[in-house]
Amino acid sequence: MSLSSAIPTLKTLGVGVGGACLARLLHMPLPDLTGPAFCVSAAGLAGLQLELDDKVRNIAFVILGMSVGAGMTAQATQMLVQLPLAFVALMLSTIFGLGACWWALVRFFKFDVQSGLLAASPGHLSFVLSIGAQYDLDLARITIVQSIRLLALTLITPVVALVLGVSSSTTMVGAGASMTVWMILILAALGYAASLVLSRINTPAPLLIGAMLVSMLGHGSGVTPGQMPLWLAVPAFVVLGTLIGTRFGGVSVNALRAAAIAGLMATLITTATAAGFAVLTAALLGIDIGALLIAFAPGGLETMVAMSIALGIAPGFVAACHLARLLVLSVAVPVLFARTQNGAGR
Repeated sequence: MSLSSAIPTLKTLGVGVGGACLARLLHMPLPDLTGPAFCVSAAGLAGLQLELDDKVRNIAFVILGMSVGAGMTAQATQMLVQLPLAFVALMLSTIFGLGACWWALVRFFKFDVQSGLLAASPGHLSFVLSIGAQYDLDLARITIVQSIRLLALTLITPVVALVLGVSSSTTMVGAGASMTVWMILILAALGYAASLVLSRINTPAPLLIGAMLVSMLGHGSGVTPGQMPLWLAVPAFVVLGTLIGTRFGGVSVNALRAAAIAGLMATLITTATAAGFAVLTAALLGIDIGALLIAFAPGGLETMVAMSIALGIAPGFVAACHLARLLVLSVAVPVLFARTQNGAGR
């Protein structure tokens, strides 16, 4: 990391750490995630230039991925057996929420058809923005709508989970002995190697998924027992919350105000759709409603997986569901976008 990128990154992390400390004092849910997300967002809107170096972000993703693998429990394994029916419900939830939100953005907020589709996508932000950049669409409005959805779900989902009786604490990993430093270094190196392979086949969040898969194999075989130590897990959560907050940097108040209502509406539609399907699926399959709410929530994969770790809710199941959602969007969004170019879907 060069000095030119280190100083802004340290300044941004300072705001994030301050937000985490404040959130702990206020007893907010998941303080090391929600505190930085809120405070960094507020600082960006106030005009501060905040950014994170990609290397810091990548290290956090690897740590979070290893934490997911370490959190694979017998309960999560049992839930994976029921994944086929849960995946069907998840697919229907994703497609229905996308369609309803797309229609509303075009009908009530005067988005053009293509920008409305990308703004309505319940996740996969980097993917949809890359499509928009190729066709010179309104990336500012798309980004604001997507960022509001991500921030709102980061702040609201843990509160909803607590209301439903899911207990939370400031502990980010499960109980038990921690992995040794050598185990962590070996898993991190193997996870990074796996991410290089995954990136070549366009897997979403390759660093997170690669580290998760390697950690799952290590813990499943008993070769690398133990949980992620707090001295690594907590900073990773703070970095993730800070990263979410930086999405609002450089956005003018006028631009934010113009797109905020559309973003809140999109969040409401996609969240209500996901919650409805989660409740129905929980009733049909007998799966814990807290796990399904986080697994179906249209938030960022890394954020929702991190949240499942913090709440102690089957992180393997949650990661599998969110990866499936991104894969559905990887197919659905390009197909629908191509139809709009041919005059369909209007």
